[in-house]
Order: sequence, then structure tokens, then C-alpha cells
Amino acid sequence: MPLSEPLHIAFVWHMHQPYYRLSRDAPFEMPWTRMHALKDYLDMLDILGQYPELHQTFNMVPSLVEQLEDYSSGDFLDVYWEHTLKPAEDLTPAERAFVVERMCERIDHPRAYSHPRYLELASKRAANASQGWEACAAAFTTDELRDLQIWFNLAWFDPVILETGPLSELAARGSHFRENDKLRLAEVQSELLRRTLPAYKYAAARGQIEISTSPYFHPILPLLVNTDSARVANGNVLLPRRRFAYPHDALEQVERGIAKHEAVFGHRPQGMWCSEQAVGEDVIPLLLENGICWTISDETILARSLSGVSHPTENGSRGANLGVRDLQRAYRLDREEGQLSIIFRDHTLSDLIGFAYCRWNARDAANDLLYRLREIHRNLDSAGAYATQPSSKGDSGRDLPLVTIALDGENAWEYYARDGRDFLQYLYEGLQQDPSLRCVTVSEHLAESPAVQSLGWLHTGSWIGGDLGTWIGDRAHGVAWELLREARENIDKASAPLDLEEAREQVRIAEGSDWFWWFGDHHHTSLDAVWDLTFRQHLQESYRLAGTEAPLSLSYAVCGEFVCAMPAPPSAPISPNIDGLMEPEEWVAAGRLATTTSSTMQRAGGVPIREVRHGSDGEHLFLLIVPDSGYSLGGTEIQVQLMRPADEEDLIFILTLAEDGGVRTECKLNPKAAEGTRGVWKEVVEISLPLLEILGPAAEPDLTVRIGHDGMVENEFHSAHYGP
Repeated sequence: MPLSEPLHIAFVWHMHQPYYRLSRDAPFEMPWTRMHALKDYLDMLDILGQYPELHQTFNMVPSLVEQLEDYSSGDFLDVYWEHTLKPAEDLTPAERAFVVERMCERIDHPRAYSHPRYLELASKRAANASQGWEACAAAFTTDELRDLQIWFNLAWFDPVILETGPLSELAARGSHFRENDKLRLAEVQSELLRRTLPAYKYAAARGQIEISTSPYFHPILPLLVNTDSARVANGNVLLPRRRFAYPHDALEQVERGIAKHEAVFGHRPQGMWCSEQAVGEDVIPLLLENGICWTISDETILARSLSGVSHPTENGSRGANLGVRDLQRAYRLDREEGQLSIIFRDHTLSDLIGFAYCRWNARDAANDLLYRLREIHRNLDSAGAYATQPSSKGDSGRDLPLVTIALDGENAWEYYARDGRDFLQYLYEGLQQDPSLRCVTVSEHLAESPAVQSLGWLHTGSWIGGDLGTWIGDRAHGVAWELLREARENIDKASAPLDLEEAREQVRIAEGSDWFWWFGDHHHTSLDAVWDLTFRQHLQESYRLAGTEAPLSLSYAVCGEFVCAMPAPPSAPISPNIDGLMEPEEWVAAGRLATTTSSTMQRAGGVPIREVRHGSDGEHLFLLIVPDSGYSLGGTEIQVQLMRPADEEDLIFILTLAEDGGVRTECKLNPKAAEGTRGVWKEVVEISLPLLEILGPAAEPDLTVRIGHDGMVENEFHSAHYGP
């Protein structure tokens, strides 16, 4: 018997990059807006355009749009691009060090290991990095540096461009590049940058996509209104010494975001993705005052809004269990200022795309998502969700089910084979061919099925854990919020400003969420010091433009000592007792793996891991994984990847922590080695793998450890060359 009507599915892709320059006339200090334009923004539209019946929503953050505008003009300065264009033989020692330190991927990153020459250069970098960057760069020949200059950019381009497009000859050659090869890079890059924003405007005009917007510089709106709002979700959060409370700044960020959207795309947006899906009662009036019709958040926020549970339960539970219809619908927020619709993303489906499917076969991953959507449809139909029901106002209305899949539209794809193209094509083919599934924009759904169910209270929090702890609560967070408040107060009392509007602009930039993302204990990157300095430079410039002297406090790093992003090798052999108990003396000589949580992708509710150590006695590889105290690791999955030469497939061990403290191990390529693996977890996780049996006495594999749940990676750590 056929199902009654198709299931509405709203894909919402969030396109966001931080503001990477000190002012509109300054160079781009980091290149990631430009780099993502080489493979993500147009690519997503081009793939979708092959399936005209599928409609989707793209959220374009205004600070990203502004940067794309300037890149597309061709009149820009980009520090990384300038280091690319400069002839390799003319690079100074400091510039050579910049190229080697900043313009080379880790050896375990897909952009490196997908290209043999790039991997060769990355391996040389890893082997010499402990000497310091200038000494490391001195180990590279001029030809190697030129190859690195080009590969840093070339590896970012969409795979189709490298396989059959205008850069295929360069990619096939792989090495011995010439200076004039950079001109070809520049030509292709310029064309992609020029086409990007017009392509989005055209796709919206023909009706296949809806474009929504965000507050201009991507601030966390509840925290701009009042940092005390963080206590709604976590009563124990460490707040700044004095609150930051500037609701007018939050309103201004919303207003300016809408104005930029209208100027570039030719219409006012219907929807607003509040930065990091951070919403709350204080945010609703800001959106209503500006004519926003709909917004979006996470199912964690819905669960706590329905249940009134503000605080997470044990191990980060989302709160109340959602019923069969609770998540698959739009809600209505009726307030004194007006009425606003809100939808909530399906956390599991969104995270599967963002964090899990990248390790699957592309066709299998697409089929799994299609199966899950069909199951949701069947369950809804069985529950009578498609029957005509009276609305809360008494008239006959249709409260049609809606599944919302919303996530970052940029960062996930670099971990997929061929940048996610195959996965998306298999998925879109299945969606377009299945009459029971219908992809709609958010506004299309609301036009056909206006929100009927009222939501009387909206929990304050974000998509990460249902709280605001990623942007407030750590020591460095407190320092940053106080520096920001002092700079904001200085503008209000400035008596003879040089340029008050520009001074305010510097503070608006510093209000962005991205600075606070990196200030927390949750994330670290090799560029921590750069983020820290740039944040303080924006505030220093605000003082200068306000005609006052910047305080001495802006001369000191917000974060204090920076976490070293380079892994530390073992200093001597070790032979720990594998008992799951923390005995520091057994691991004194062990090496440390570096965290790779530098990605802007994060899964909510991740396993809190303090550190991962490693060592060997010549016959066994030992691993120590230290979680935050009091956190139960039962059910946690640990993936240990030992990288082997390019002509051999990497060995991957999957270890699952049982509730009784045992560890179950699998390794498809070497079942015998899996049988010889020992592991125990109690206070900590201790693991022993039979190194000699796996790789032999001369092997020096690189090591990556990934930790998560249900096939989704929540933490990733890596080493330099590992040897017995």
C-alpha cells in the first residue's frame, strides 16, 4: 500500500568562515575563505544543479559573503597567496619557514596522502620539524619549496578540476613545477572566485535554493545580550568577573547581516541561522524586530524547551525523550513582538553526514541515509501524521512532518573520498528517484504547512550540548570577555574619537564566535597564538580609533601558555602494566599525540579526552588514553590507524570499550594481530598492540587515534613517525 504523501526534508547547509583580516583594507591573514571557494561553494551548487527537483537551503554568513566579494574583485592581498606567488629562489629564511610551517598539511590529512608528491613533502616536514621551522625549511631545496607552494593550493581544488579540468596536467605531473605554473593556478582560482556569489543569486532566482543569513560577524547572540545567560543551561559555568551585556550590539549584528544579504542577493532573507544555532528567549525579539520569519536550532534545544530541563543529565543526555512527532515538525513562537517559526535539526542524521559517513563507502553511506529517511516516513505514516488535523486556532490545517538535516556545508567534505562528490551524487539520485521523499527549502515547507504547534518557552543554548560552554566558562574565555567589555565601554565614553564607527567595527569583529571557540579548553590548533594575537589586535585598533591608549592587558596572550600542536616522540622504551590504572611513572618516557581538534567541525557531546600517550618496548605498541575524571567510557570506540607505505593499505584496529572494563578488538586486515591486542579501562584506557607481529622490526608507522561513539569521531590525535 503506498504511503499517503512524501516526507518533507529540509537540507540546510551552513557556509561560514571567520573574518580573516584586521580591516577591510588589510591583507587576509589566513586563506581559508579563498581555499574553500576552490572546492566547496560552487561545487555544492554544481552537484545540486544536476538534480533540479531537489530544493535546499544555504545559509551564507555575511562576513563570509563580504570576503568572497573582495576576493572575486581580484584586488586583494592574501598573506598565503603572496607567499605562493613569490619565486621560491627569492624567499627569505623567514618566508621559507612560513611556507614549510603554514603551507603544508599533516601527513595523515587526506590532502597530503591523496597526492604522492605532497605526502613526500609533508613527510620531510614531519621528519625535520623538531629542529625548529627555519632549520626545517633549510632542509628543503628550492625546487621542493616551489612544489610545496603549488601543492598547498593545488590540493584544495575540487577533484574534478584536478582529474579532467584545467589543472589536470599540473596534478598529473606532480613535481618539478615551474614558476609560470603559478599563473595557471591564479587563472583557475580567479574564475572560481568570480562565479561564486552570482551562482548563488541565480540558483535562488530559479527557485532551487533558498538563501538564509546570520548575524554579521557570527557572534553568539545570547552572550552578547548578557553573558549571564550561560547559566540557563549550566548553573555552575564560570562567568567573567563582570558581565558583558550589550543587547544593542546583538541587534546591530542582526540588522547589518540582513542589510548585507539584501545588497548582495537582492532580497531580504526569510530565515536566520543564529550563529552556532545559539538561541533563547532573549534572541527572539531581535529576529522579530527585523522581520525574520524562521530560525533553526538543534533537537537538544527542543528537548529541553519541551521538558523544562535546563541542565544536561548524566553523560550529557539531551533531556526529555522526543516523541515520534516532536522533532519532525516546525514550531511557532508566539511572543508580544510577533510570531516566529522555528525548526530543529535531526541531530543523528546531521552528525552522520558531518562525522561518520566520510569513512564509509560512498554508495553505502548514501543508501544508509536514504533507508533512515524512509523508516522515518513509514513510522510517521503509521502514526497518522499525515491525517488532516485541526490547528491550535481551530481551523483545518496541515501540520506536515519535516525532517531537518542541518550542518556545516564546507568542512566535512575534505574527509570524504573525492571531496564528498560521490556521496552527494548517490544521495541526490536516490532522493530524486524516490516519490516518498521530497526535498524542500524551509520557506517552501512553511508556506505549505505553517507552524501549528506552539512552543511556550525556548531554552537558551547551542547545538553543542544544549549550552554555551564552548564560548564561555574557561579561564581564557573569562579573560577574553573582560577585554572585550573594556574595549566596548571605552567606545561609549570616548571623548575625541578619530573614527568612532571604525572603532565599533573592530569590536563587532571581536564579538565573533570564532575567537572564543579557540580560547576554550575544547579546541587547540597550531595557530592558537595567531588567533589570540589577532583578537587582541582588533581590540587594540578599536582603542586607537577611539583616540585612547590601549591598556597593557592587551599585550599579554589571552590563553597564557599555548598547547604545542607538534606531537612529542617517546624519550625511551617503556613497559607499562596494562591494568587500566593511572601510574604516571610507567608513562614518564612516553610520547604524546597531538590533538587535531583544530577543525571547525565538532560533534556535540564528545568524549572529554585530556591526552593520549604512546610508547614501545620494541615488540609492543603501548597506548594510554586519559579521559576527564568521572567520565564513564563504556561503549566508546577507539580507532588506531597505523600508516604504512603508499603501496600497502593502512592497518586499522577498532577497539570497543565494554561496560565491564574489557576491550574488544577487530582488525580486518590482520585478525591475528587483533587477537594479540590487550586492553583494559578503569581510571584510564591502556592498550598493548603486537608491534613486531604487525609491522616487523624496521617499521616506523605514523599513528592516528580517533575516539568517539556509534562510528562518529569526537576526538582525533596523531603522532609524527613512530618507531620501536
